[in-house]
Amino acid sequence: MEAPPFFYSLYVSLQISDFLHSDNSMDPIVIDEAMACMTKVARMSLSAPGKKGISKDVSLGLLLSTNYLYDIGKIVCKAVDNGEVKSVDLELPTVKSFADCYEMDMLQHAKDIICFFDATAPLFQHLARLHIHNARFSELQMNRLLNSCEQLQQLVLNNCDTGDESVLKIDMPHSNISYLKLRSCCFEKVEFLCLPKLSELHYELWYSLNTPFSFGIVPCLKEVRLVCSIAYYQSGHNLSELLHGIEELHVLTLDFQGEKVWMLQEGQKLHTSFKNLNKLFIHGIYVRFGLLWTKKLLDAAPSLKTFGIKVWDHVCDDNSEETRSLYAKRTNPWEKNYKLNGSRHLHLTKLEFGGFMAVKKHLQFVRAIIEHAPGLETILLEDKDPCKQCDEVSNNLTCSSTGSMFPRNKCEQDTIRSQLGIGASCSAHIIFK
Repeated sequence: MEAPPFFYSLYVSLQISDFLHSDNSMDPIVIDEAMACMTKVARMSLSAPGKKGISKDVSLGLLLSTNYLYDIGKIVCKAVDNGEVKSVDLELPTVKSFADCYEMDMLQHAKDIICFFDATAPLFQHLARLHIHNARFSELQMNRLLNSCEQLQQLVLNNCDTGDESVLKIDMPHSNISYLKLRSCCFEKVEFLCLPKLSELHYELWYSLNTPFSFGIVPCLKEVRLVCSIAYYQSGHNLSELLHGIEELHVLTLDFQGEKVWMLQEGQKLHTSFKNLNKLFIHGIYVRFGLLWTKKLLDAAPSLKTFGIKVWDHVCDDNSEETRSLYAKRTNPWEKNYKLNGSRHLHLTKLEFGGFMAVKKHLQFVRAIIEHAPGLETILLEDKDPCKQCDEVSNNLTCSSTGSMFPRNKCEQDTIRSQLGIGASCSAHIIFK
């Protein structure tokens, strides 16, 4: 009896960043030479017939301002047509950085993307992942592009829009998109009217005056990440309003990036939004804010098993009057008149604390969680995230007070365990990382 054929995938990555070896990466000649080299590699990797039973997953990172772009596109399209390539990941960055891209740059980049799309339709039809930077489309262009990517599963839009204060309506009943990330996009609002397979949404850095997004038919949406350092002209939001339309939210991450807590206080409506939540992460809490207020969110989530917080402690923050004028005043409405509810027992099994320091406020918070979560199994205490800018500030200070207060050696860690009652009143396993 003949054995069944054996199939496996070969991963091919062609990223323009891997071919730019010069410091002057914005030089058109340097870019052209890099794309020429990349084209040769693409031809060798994709033009040669593969062995029977081997398919290729291709990841491309292309710059559109080059003569070799369409050559690479044709090579990939031919490999797709021949059945050599199963799926394609495509990232389309710009030569200029986000900060240096103005409206005309974004309009030109969108025009270049549409021209590339028209010339390489089979490539876009086989996209599994699409990541676009710094592009301003017309509404018709955006809808045409997204609806033509029939196999698209992951979509990332970074500084992309259809005009300042525009409204994007995503109505794609036949879409396979399961992961969607929008970052620094100047939409006044995004209406997720119909995305039947969307399971994870990241919405980061919005500029809206009002509610930045709304949900229609999103039956599979289980995980949401909201990141925003709120500006001086923006108001706060009710989480229940932002999350309205999500039937079963299981994982929620909120990140305030060290600025004002833009989440307004709510009552019973929050309980409705949190009824199926089993993981909640509150990140970017300004270091001078208290922490006990976060327990009010836990009281609204009866099924919660994992809770994580992360403190924002950056000495590199630009606190000049000019910079601070761009942001809302650092305030936290949840801290006003808040008292712990001693009658509620949490069902937490894991607590994660990023940016932990051996200070009274942090120890008090962990003790409070231990007291109200008798089933707690694991406590993960992590040092603050590394930051090159903070390191530079520290190195430039004559008398630096920016050293970490995280317990590093065994003696310091044992002291923390003792102060938290680990091994006495609490059997949870504590991990220092």
